[in-house]
Amino acid sequence: MCGIICLIQREHNQDFNKIFEGCEYLIKNRGPDSYQTLEYICSKTSCNLKLGASVLWLQGKSLTKQPLENESSIFVYNGDVFGSETIQDNLRESNGDTELFQKALDGNDGNIKKFLKGIRGPFAFIYLNKQKSKLYFARDIYGRRSLLLGCSDGGDILLSSCVTKNSCNFIELPAIGIFSYDLQSNQLELVPWDIRNNNFSMKIQEVKRCLGEIDLIVKDENVKTLQLDFTEPNLGILKNLSKEEIFETLLKDEIWGGNVKKLSDLLHFSVLRRIKNQPKYCKKCFLNLGSCKDCRVGVLFSGGLDCTILALIVDEYLDESSPIDLLNVAFENPGGFDTPDRLTGRESWMELKELRPERVWNFVEINVDLEELNEARDSHVKHLIYPLNTVLDDSLGCALWFASKGMGDGYISTSRVLIVGMGADELFGGYTRHRAALNKGGWQRLTEVLQEDWQNISHRNLARDDRVVSDHGRQLRTPYLDEDLVEFVLGLPAWQKTYPSDCLPQGIGEKILLRSLAYRMGLRRATNYKKRALQFGSRIANKKENAHEISPRL
Repeated sequence: MCGIICLIQREHNQDFNKIFEGCEYLIKNRGPDSYQTLEYICSKTSCNLKLGASVLWLQGKSLTKQPLENESSIFVYNGDVFGSETIQDNLRESNGDTELFQKALDGNDGNIKKFLKGIRGPFAFIYLNKQKSKLYFARDIYGRRSLLLGCSDGGDILLSSCVTKNSCNFIELPAIGIFSYDLQSNQLELVPWDIRNNNFSMKIQEVKRCLGEIDLIVKDENVKTLQLDFTEPNLGILKNLSKEEIFETLLKDEIWGGNVKKLSDLLHFSVLRRIKNQPKYCKKCFLNLGSCKDCRVGVLFSGGLDCTILALIVDEYLDESSPIDLLNVAFENPGGFDTPDRLTGRESWMELKELRPERVWNFVEINVDLEELNEARDSHVKHLIYPLNTVLDDSLGCALWFASKGMGDGYISTSRVLIVGMGADELFGGYTRHRAALNKGGWQRLTEVLQEDWQNISHRNLARDDRVVSDHGRQLRTPYLDEDLVEFVLGLPAWQKTYPSDCLPQGIGEKILLRSLAYRMGLRRATNYKKRALQFGSRIANKKENAHEISPRL
């Protein structure tokens, strides 16, 4: 995991120089193991480039410092290659994925898109082809890593993982394709991803407004659309059964049981490659590379369905000597810190200890009072949330920042990797609006809303979450957003993922496929918990505020 930044100067705007220097500390926070910069003068143009990158070493036999430069190119990269049709065979014996990624781009200059489509894992990168004087940059199709774009009136461009909040207007680079900036013609070209969502035109206009006088050319390519299955099933036969009987009946069904097994296999493999791809040292032991028995993997843990499943799978693949930190955040309220997520967190923690008593499970209670919240938000967290600015961004951004800080009473997590359940609600239908959609427009409307939620995921919150979590020098890893798992789940009809019908109790029908997996794994308490948003479960949100209005605190 890295923080990356690139300044392209035509007019040598001092304001953008100051922005670069002002946000270097945010870039360094993301990668505490290395930071360096590189300057490059493009002889064919009047452009000067300044690139910087920090590194959190998580792949390879040794740390690879960035920026990387060779005769052909300069490269800065933030991501994880967990699989690739092009470079998979070389990953095991390499110094990590960064050098392999650059070499693949060097060798695939004629078809960068084909190489990137074969990547399994999140990425954001900036790549300069010296010979062509072209700068390529992109985020993966799900938008799991942050990259911001800002332009000055004089034509200077700044790309960065994060920036301090300032007078210049930055946008999150849309995860809609591969951008290439021609330093000679001063034109920006976009090669879209194959699947174009409903927000595509809106995002194009957003980029054009940010660019000012710089032209944007969109290449017209064949576009795929997701095929929707409007199957209308009937699980009414489950209506009068107990919760246990519901899951026992479903798991005995050939099709349903087969889907649960397939999901189990994909999720287990997704977790496996996300915890194995890291050195066997925690944040503390990394400095001396000695024998490490401390926690290297943590789970952002509300005690709900999504994160408890992940914690149980992490236990299967992490060596027995390593503790697992369960990071549970609560904000001060009239009842103290016994928030809903704190209570369910303790319950699920106890269930994990019952199922896997050999493991050391550290339940880390992170308590945040109002004064600490306000001070951190005003001095620091608002810069990480920027350019997003709603009440929802405020509450979720702050909650995730404090949770991933991992600082409980007398304990600080040493984990370098944080496993999180992001994406589960969009894939498996966990939101209240999904029940409302079914009640109002039947299975067709629910199917449409699920597709809309999935198409929004790349710009709604993932980049923001990457910025706030990575600020603590920990890597955010999202097993539910594994490409193979996503492809499988999106291919299922809505009713085989979620059944928010009145014929099933709330807390059963929602995300019923994922609940079936939890039951199959032996979880009983977590299987029955209703969906609860982090901002309400941790008690940071004020229910009287409109989540989508601009936050006065940001």
